[in-house]
Amino acid sequence: MKIERTNQIGNSNMLTTAVEIPAETQATEQILEETWLRENHLLSPDDVDRECASSEFSSNSGVVAGFIPRRAVTVLIGDSGLGKSPLAYQLGLCVAAGIPLFPGMQTESGLVVMADFENGLIDSRNMREQMVRFLGLPDVPKNFKVWSPDKANAGRINVDRIIADAPRRVALFIIDSLRSYDPYFEGEQGTQKMQHLNELAYTHGTAITVIHHIRKPSREHPAPALDNDDTRVMDYLKEAAGNGALITQSHTRIALSLPDGRKSHSDDAALILRWYRKGKGETGPLYLERVCDVDGVPLGYRPLTDVKLLGSPEQEAAFHSLPEQFAFKDAKEKFRRSDDPTRKWLQKCISLGLIRQVGHGQYERATGKAGVGEIGRVGREIENGRKGSGFSTSLYTLPTLEP
Repeated sequence: MKIERTNQIGNSNMLTTAVEIPAETQATEQILEETWLRENHLLSPDDVDRECASSEFSSNSGVVAGFIPRRAVTVLIGDSGLGKSPLAYQLGLCVAAGIPLFPGMQTESGLVVMADFENGLIDSRNMREQMVRFLGLPDVPKNFKVWSPDKANAGRINVDRIIADAPRRVALFIIDSLRSYDPYFEGEQGTQKMQHLNELAYTHGTAITVIHHIRKPSREHPAPALDNDDTRVMDYLKEAAGNGALITQSHTRIALSLPDGRKSHSDDAALILRWYRKGKGETGPLYLERVCDVDGVPLGYRPLTDVKLLGSPEQEAAFHSLPEQFAFKDAKEKFRRSDDPTRKWLQKCISLGLIRQVGHGQYERATGKAGVGEIGRVGREIENGRKGSGFSTSLYTLPTLEP
């Protein structure tokens, strides 16, 4: 191997010569560098590429596409009594069955553990059966496992042991709720405990999702409205009870609240979801309707889609002016805003099922294609008593959220 060495001659002249490096010296230097990298946990560009390409441990490939990443901790924050537990069961059952959670949110089938501190075994079973019926599953997926304090020694759970000793990788571990699992997460130990939870998720390639509450609202300083374009998701998430490390040290932060009712058709929505992913920014809103059967028994959640949910005449008019297929620059021209507001508006349209991204910077309108509207038809058949099950997996076709 030859390297170039430059020497200065006099005050200005430079002389470049090729110097041969002995093969033994090259081998020694390579060994020393590899040892240095390994001992200090440093990654070369090739190491980074191999790590990111690993399907087993990549956090870019989601357990739920665009929503729940692998080998990372996700927090779902919302007030008490909103329906976080039913949503968690729907999430777990969809992953266990390998069916989409919502349109475009494809799941990676795998072993799911639901640590349910909030519901007794009977309530847990009822919720599970309602969701199985709603999702149109023939039976409860064998991959879906439940831990209950009703059957545990002193009501304690060893999350580390369950994940580390599982016969196969735990794809998703849900803790409902974090306060019931370990109240010390909310105190001074919260930072250390979140670090450990992240290490556990990373080491074993498990998506850990924890359900948590917001602190009690104050009349002087009420929580910001999540159903408001002026509210940043991270500002709402500051309302989480306890240690701020619950938010700052989680990969994905999901905010859940009630719609404020100002937007047309949002009266039908039971929940609004918006979330923030590290390196990706904000996503949403997603409006969810709670579907009931003919007897009024609540089953599962389905997304609402309507251009009026965009929330302003300006955004509605811009959407209606879009052609069937368009590029980012076309959307920017129609929306008449700069790059970042246009990007956020397009993401909002995707979350509402109005458009989908079909390539880099390329989009198409969802009008007239099978998707949310078709799922709504199936849900209405449940309500009318004409069908005993819920979603058909063949109906989940759009929109697609980038992973």
